[in-house]
Amino acid sequence: MSINNCILKTLNMKDKNITFNENFACEENIKGKRSLVYSGYLDEKIIECPSCHSLNIIKFGTKTSDIKIPKISELNAYLRLRKQRYQCKHCMRQITSSTNEVNYRCRISNNTKLSIINYSKETISFKLISKIHNVSDMSVQRINNKVYDNDKLYKHHLPTNMCFDEFHFKTRIMSFNICDADTGKTVDILFDRKQDNLNKYFSYYSDISKSCVENIVIDMYKPYISLVTDNFPNANIIIDLFHLVQLISKAMNKTRIKHMKNDKLKYNYNKMKRYWRLLLKSRFDLDTSVWKKYTCFSHLMTEVDVVEFILRDNIELSNTYHLYQEILYALQSRNYELLSHLLDKEHTNISSYLLTSINTLIEFLPYIKNTLSSTLSNGVMERNNNTIKLLKRIAFGFRNFINFKARILVVTSLFRSHKKNSEFSFTIP
Repeated sequence: MSINNCILKTLNMKDKNITFNENFACEENIKGKRSLVYSGYLDEKIIECPSCHSLNIIKFGTKTSDIKIPKISELNAYLRLRKQRYQCKHCMRQITSSTNEVNYRCRISNNTKLSIINYSKETISFKLISKIHNVSDMSVQRINNKVYDNDKLYKHHLPTNMCFDEFHFKTRIMSFNICDADTGKTVDILFDRKQDNLNKYFSYYSDISKSCVENIVIDMYKPYISLVTDNFPNANIIIDLFHLVQLISKAMNKTRIKHMKNDKLKYNYNKMKRYWRLLLKSRFDLDTSVWKKYTCFSHLMTEVDVVEFILRDNIELSNTYHLYQEILYALQSRNYELLSHLLDKEHTNISSYLLTSINTLIEFLPYIKNTLSSTLSNGVMERNNNTIKLLKRIAFGFRNFINFKARILVVTSLFRSHKKNSEFSFTIP
């Protein structure tokens, strides 16, 4: 292998028109930083004029430009490329040799841009990425935005199973997030979740693509139900199981706080305040075999004993707890018949908080049936929302929604571990 090919291999360049002489590398102080400079010569060997197709082409000097390339041994690196220029004697047009290693009139190599995109998939700030690659943070932002410049507004494909949810973009602004329930990829992000804007957005999709959607997972936000019924005729609405459990858990916890504050003698106040997790825990997960000393108790007890001690002599709290456990078991075991039977029964001496939750479950009962018969959940959506919150915190907030959306899509959509290498393809901006 020749020296020239070794240098191209080391710099990860494919263009054979770039050649290097013997003294190709030197060390310089550029912008106050120690840097490596590789000097190369580019000759595209232009034979025909691209304008008039004349063959009367002569060499017309060179043009030198410094191109930023990825760091080498933790030193900033530059490719000082001397480009051969040509002139057409027929139309007097001047032509400069070009290469695929860097875009026209750009001083950042494509390898550097690809590295920036690879770093952008991690939850780190643009400031750190720009420092690593010796570019400005605005350049990093532009490169991220360019990845989705070719994304068309009128789409013709939607995933079979989707998740709908929202997250805070700014104060009083809830942005709408669409996610693939099977792969976890973010499909798209909208500025707000207003009903008119969502209906307008989905009107851009073809009827065929919307009819292919089979399941949509949502939380208990009512406008989403009308959104799904209006735009997706064949889709089943699935209420996320986590939000159902959270609904009754909050009702049980509010009941505990109510009785804890009404405990005038303060006999069980400390016990209910300290061991609130045991009251929300599934009764099948409570430990019955390990005896140990619990704070606020004078003798050895198990977790079941602690719960029974707190519930004794309190009829409303006890009845609420047992009904809560029965509903929780029906949801966790995905037993729709048991759940509907519990909701249809008349309950006495139950807290108003749990009664309100039961009425909410009755209202959403047809969609809960789909939940209990399906394995889909909003877990992948909650993961993406957590990543979004982390990105916003690292960046200390975003003023521009387009910039925020591009960063989210790079992290949660473009780079996923399940994707094959053949699917990783985009135009270097």
